[in-house]
Order: sequence, then C-alpha cells, then structure tokens
Amino acid sequence: MGPIKFKTWLTWAIILFFLGLLADYFFLHKLFKEKQDLLNGAVPASAVIKSSDVAEATTVTATTPTATQEQTQPAPTQQDTFLVSLKQCAPEIAAQTVATPEALIEYLRKSIGIKNEDITVENYHMIWKDGSKRRVHVVASDNTNSKVKKEVRLFKVDDEGYPDPVPLKGNETKESLLAMGQVENTEVKSSLQLKDGGNVELEMHNNSVYEFQYTHNGKVLSCRLKDCQCP
Repeated sequence: MGPIKFKTWLTWAIILFFLGLLADYFFLHKLFKEKQDLLNGAVPASAVIKSSDVAEATTVTATTPTATQEQTQPAPTQQDTFLVSLKQCAPEIAAQTVATPEALIEYLRKSIGIKNEDITVENYHMIWKDGSKRRVHVVASDNTNSKVKKEVRLFKVDDEGYPDPVPLKGNETKESLLAMGQVENTEVKSSLQLKDGGNVELEMHNNSVYEFQYTHNGKVLSCRLKDCQCP
C-alpha cells in the first residue's frame, strides 16, 4: 500500500474536525441543555425531574404527609361563640357572669338545681397493671322496676386502637375493674332534669365539658367545646 497523500489526509482531518464540532454541539447544546440551564439558574430543579418521578412523588405526598408538612400545617381553630349564643338563649343567665360551659353547668347545678340526673354512658381509658391498654365501658339499661341498671363491659385495646371484648365472670363492678390499673382518660354522658323544667344533655371529657344541649324556655343552646349556636 502506498503512502497516504497529503491531500487525502487533509480532507479526512477536516471531516473529522467538523464531526467533532457536530458531536460537541449535539451533546452540549441538545442533550445537556437542561443541565446547563439548571446550573445557570434559568430552569428550576423541578423542571428536570422525570414525569414518572413527579407522578410517584405526587401520589406519596397526597397519601402520606411528610414531617415538614405536618409541622407547617396549621392546627384546626375552635370558634368561641359561647357568650353570644348564651345571651340569645338565656340572657338572664349570661348576666350572671357565666363565661364558660363549665361555669354554666355549675350555675345550673347550684342556682337552678337538679331534679334528676341519669348517667347513661361511662368510658374509662386505662393502663392495666401488666402495661396493656384496657377500656372499661359502663352503660345504663332499662329496668322494669324503674331503676337504672348498669352494665359493665371490659375491652382490650390493640396497637391500632381497636377494642376487643373481654369475657367477664359476672361479679365484676366498675370499681373493681378501675382498681386493676390507672385511668388515663374518662368520658361521661349524662342527662340532667332541672327544677325549673329545663334539661341538659351533657358529655364530659376528663371533667371538662365537651358537648351539651341546654333546653330552656323553648330555646336550645347547643355547644361543642365553645363552638355554640342558639337557633
């Protein structure tokens, strides 16, 4: 084979040079244009995420909030319309400087007086002596002798918070079950008949008023915490 002529060598050198320029343009200006824009600040980082990754991230975010989201999410607000509603339903009681639901129930007990009080439901959330979670449930049932009969039930509570009934021997009382551990939370529902003809349907959580309906002179004051209304 004879020596390569200088003209042929020069021609191939020019061709390879232009091929190199084309390759450089293709890789740097086409494939990596988004990367360059990102480095230069022209394109936000979210613009270069693949669509499949975006869809996956959106699904995860929608179903499982991150710790940051939980921290920045504002806590639900509780309206305080107690005094306004009380003045509408019972202005004479509002004039007695009754400022909270607890003060109202105390006023009704002491100033108006209770004719009859029936405790209908009691819930006691407990930590048993062995460290397990239990729930003692006491519910009132009707009796033919016009006396309220109390039915006591006991539940185990699993890790997800679901109660599982525990068979009882039949001689257990509320007091004997409560003595088996430490009470953490209480919920009590009761019905109060007042001496002036009014009545209250009351639910207490840990000795604080959670919800009630007070019927007075044809008006009904309904409250959950301090969010009240008097239609």
